[in-house]
Amino acid sequence: MLKELNQGKWSRPTDRSAVYLEIAPGKRWGIRVTLIDDYAKVEAVDGPKGTWYKGPQRYCSTIYPPNIIERLRGITLEQKIMAAVEEKRRVAQEENALINDSTS
Repeated sequence: MLKELNQGKWSRPTDRSAVYLEIAPGKRWGIRVTLIDDYAKVEAVDGPKGTWYKGPQRYCSTIYPPNIIERLRGITLEQKIMAAVEEKRRVAQEENALINDSTS
């Protein structure tokens, strides 16, 4: 599992997958990272039960192992996942800010 993902909770729903959920206290939006065999799904989710099935790229990204060119550049699957995590954290922050603006 990814060492940088330590602010939320990990779970193992099946033998072939691991799920990380990170939602800041008092916030509605957060991120979910699902590690499945040799790829990962990184999502900005609306609450712990929120999910995207083939959702828009803004909210959901599927990350595959690096191709030959990426491997030659030294890019790892972990780096690709963490880049997607940072992107989805920004999306979650933007969505939380929209909620705060609409309630003010």
